[in-house]
Amino acid sequence: MAASAKPAGKASHPLPLSSTLHDLALLRASDLDLAALLPPSSSADADGGSSSGAADPAVEASVQRSLEFSHQARAALKLLHTDAVEKEGARLDEVRERLEDVVHGLDGRED
Repeated sequence: MAASAKPAGKASHPLPLSSTLHDLALLRASDLDLAALLPPSSSADADGGSSSGAADPAVEASVQRSLEFSHQARAALKLLHTDAVEKEGARLDEVRERLEDVVHGLDGRED
């Protein structure tokens, strides 16, 4: 009966996809270690507990790739919110215009 009291115009999803994706992106870009917030896994204890000390090399490689990705994503986000890219693009446009003028000057001399 409470569900019928909702207005039809509102979104029926308690977690909209755009908000969820935004939250996940913020978590990925942050330095927060979610594993530290979780209690110790009982499955490692059931396996003998030795698996937590010696990690699988594939898992370690995956973790390293994830860390590299997060560092690169943070760097890209920092660049996104600055005008460094636009400044560099403007500088390249100026250099290209100068080079085109040089080429036109050289073509004019050859005639």
